[in-house]
Parts: sequence; structure tokens; C-alpha cells
Amino acid sequence: GQDGARAIHGFGLGAHYFFAQPLQELKLHQLALLAGLVKGPSYYDPRRHPERAKNRRNLVLKVLYEQDKITQQQYQQARNASLDVVEKGTLLKEAYPAFLDLVKRQLRRDYRDEDLNSEGLRVYTSLDPITQRHAESSLKSTITSLQQHHGSKLKSLQGSMVVTDPQTGEVLAVIGDKNTRYKGFNRALDSVRPIGSLVKPAVYLTALEQGKTLASMVDDSSFTLTLPNGQTWKPQNFSKQSHEDVLLIDALAHSYNIATVRLGMEAGLDEVINTLNRLGIKRQLDAYPSLLLGAQGLSPLEVATMYQTIAANGFQTPARAIRTVTDSQGEALSSYPFQLRQTIDADDVYLIQTAMQEVTHSGTAASIYSSLPSHINTAGKTGTTDDQRDSWFAGFSNNRLAVVWLGQDDNSPLPFTGSGGALRVWKNFMRSQPLDSFEAPLPDDIKWLWIDTQTGLLSAQECEHSRQLPFISGTEPVEMSECATQPGQQSNPVTRSLDWIKDWFQ
Repeated sequence: GQDGARAIHGFGLGAHYFFAQPLQELKLHQLALLAGLVKGPSYYDPRRHPERAKNRRNLVLKVLYEQDKITQQQYQQARNASLDVVEKGTLLKEAYPAFLDLVKRQLRRDYRDEDLNSEGLRVYTSLDPITQRHAESSLKSTITSLQQHHGSKLKSLQGSMVVTDPQTGEVLAVIGDKNTRYKGFNRALDSVRPIGSLVKPAVYLTALEQGKTLASMVDDSSFTLTLPNGQTWKPQNFSKQSHEDVLLIDALAHSYNIATVRLGMEAGLDEVINTLNRLGIKRQLDAYPSLLLGAQGLSPLEVATMYQTIAANGFQTPARAIRTVTDSQGEALSSYPFQLRQTIDADDVYLIQTAMQEVTHSGTAASIYSSLPSHINTAGKTGTTDDQRDSWFAGFSNNRLAVVWLGQDDNSPLPFTGSGGALRVWKNFMRSQPLDSFEAPLPDDIKWLWIDTQTGLLSAQECEHSRQLPFISGTEPVEMSECATQPGQQSNPVTRSLDWIKDWFQ
């Protein structure tokens, strides 16, 4: 290729020129494009002739498939992928100020000043420029659309975003301002805002650890809580409507505030804080009942750390932006090893993952599947704070976790909720990614049973209102519903196949 007066020779330099990534980190569809360019770098230039380049790339993929070098699934996935070529000039110094801000902070935390002042240091980061570009585009286009729709109410609408790889904890993209090249206040790291219902998975996880099940009946009827200082607090659902007993999984999926407060107070505020700490939150949290509805603040990066632990099957992995630092001779000064520490039991995290998948399939984030294909399983949670001052969404597939915040710096109310704002950014971003479906590994102690959704008792497949849910062995209901005991009904409510599990979420 040719970049002005500079010739682009070799696959290594080509990888940086077209994809802003090292050759060894390119995906199959990117490697196929580079291979295809050899015949005619100018004729197949993906920036000037994208359709021509895509056809050439797909021919390379077809040959690989026909020669049994790749599987049919790999062929189809790579063939359907976009070109993913970065724009010219994107590799400018300070091009990603929010991400580089995180890098600098991690450098100062882990290295001595005298080391960092040495000449010729090389810092290898986890930045994925293509993912960063897609995240920026999704945030900016959604904010523009919301401002056009709502007019003057949103003149100062702002946003931030953090994207990680849930399998490694590596940070792939960071946005600290809707002006993505702004080098000032970094909202992704420094804006501590109430997180609303994003805290609820921690509340429900605490209840599950204490013996509740996804089929436990939770009281969502109105009540008034008397605080230690004598004041009273009456939590309300967003809809201003309360409910009678509901299944615990549905209380989370539909984000019922009253049921959440009841569960949290029963579990204990200190225990909920302990769960948040084990999920990776190091910030000091106060044991106020309002904590259960996310009144206390976290930054988007802290939220990403919390959801990272859930997505990684209970293994706490610190978010990291740096892989290695070397001196001018290429010798490593230090490295950032892949750190894993299991802080949530596999059985309990499987249950909360199941509930969070219900959020995206039938709950407050069900609109996801108007944008994503049904075979891509996801999990997440919407968040909206008092008076709709903050719009949040945190969610993940198997290979992408993204946290989005929208709000106004003057803390004025928004004309939309978490699902009406932040979720839109998240959907736009995720559909630009080469997603892998989230499939939670099934622990040995988990079994799936048919239950009656109106009572939480054991049921049978043929019964009305029956549904299958996972249980930790020994916690399953022992009583049978009336339908399940009738002649002719299935007598064994247990077993199901893994294929059926996947179908349930589709």
C-alpha cells in the first residue's frame, strides 16, 4: 500500500496501517483481507474500493474453507464481518484521551517515577482501535438522535462508556466525553453517579447465597420502612404500581423496587455491601436502605469491574489497560499478569447469570433483540436513578462487556430511562461487534426443574403456568403444585437437556 510518500511494505506494517493492531492480534476476516490485497493493493484498497476489497477477501475465505483450513462456522462468521478498516490518521498521538488517561493512571500506580522518566519506554496496551471507533460512533450518533428528538431539554447531554473483554478483564475502549477527543474531565473514570438498578444483581445474589432460589416468592406489595433516625421511607416501583407475590427471577427481570428493598433488608445491608466488595467494588459504601436501589455512586469503570466478575463466572479480574512495559532494549520492566480470584461461588453466579439473561430476553432490556440476532445470548441490567437523572445500561455477551452512562453534568432530569437512552447506545455498539453468544457453564450441583410460576411449587411440563428454572441441589421446592399431582401429568419435573437451555433463551 501507499500512505502519501510512505510505502507500506509487509504484513506487519499493513496490519497497523489498515487495522491499527499488531498482526498477531488480527482476526480471521482481517487476515484474509491482507492476504487478498497482495494481488493488487491499489485496486483492492479497502478504503477507496470497499466492495471490491470485500469480494476479494471473501474469495480468500472461500478457498480456505474449500481446502478445510477453516470450519463452515468460521467461514460464515468471517464472510459476514465488516471490513473493520480504520480511517487514515486515526493513530495520532493523544487520539484516545480517555483510554490513555487510564493507562497513565495505571502506570503511576504500578511504576516508580524514575522508571517512567527513562527514555525509550514502550507501553503495550489492550486498546482495540476498531472497538474504540465503534463505541465512539455508537455514543455520538445516539446522543445526536436523542437531542434531535427531545430538543432543548438535552442541550448538555453527556455520556461515557467502558468496554472490556469479559474473559480477560482487558479494557478495549474508554470514552470519557461525547466529544471523544476531549482531554479534560474523564467521566468514565471520575464521574461518580448514582447507579440505580445496576446495583440489583448484587442484592439478589446476596439473597441467593443465603438460600433463596429463583423460584422463591417475593413480596412486592407496598410498605413503609422506619429508619433508625425515626424518619420513614416508602420505596415505589417505577410504574407506581405494586404487586403481590412474584418469582424472584421476575422481580429482577422487571426491576421491581419494592421487592428488591424487601429482599435486601432481609438479607442485610452489610451483607449486600460485602457482596459488592467481592464483585470488585473497593469504594466505601454506607449501609443505608437507599443503597439497595443504587442511590450511592460509582464510576462507569467501577460498574464494569462489578459486572466483569459476574460475566467471568464469579472470578474477580481487575480491569487492566496495560499488558507490558519494556525499556529501549525491549526488556520487560514489569508485566500485568492475567489475575484470577474466585470470589463468588459457581452455583450462585450461575443463578444470577440466568436471572440477568431473563432481563434481556423478557425484562426491561428485551428490546435488545430488535437489534441483535436471537442466537446471540446476552445478559445485563438497566439502571435509572431518581427523577431520571441518570440513564445506565451494563450488559455482556461472551466476548464483549459494555457499560454506558448518559446524563447531564448539571444533574437535571432526562426525558428517558435506562432502556430509552443508555441501552440504545449499547445496542448500536454491540451490533457492530463480532459477538460470541454467552453460554454460562453448567455447574455439577445445578439441576433444572419445572415449577409453577404462580406458586413457586414443583410442576410438570404440561401444566399451565409451568416454567423451568435452575436450582442448586438441596434448595429445590419439595411440594408439588395441584396440577402436577393430577393423573396423567408428568410425574418427574426434573431433567432437561443443554440444548433446551439454549432454546429457552432464544
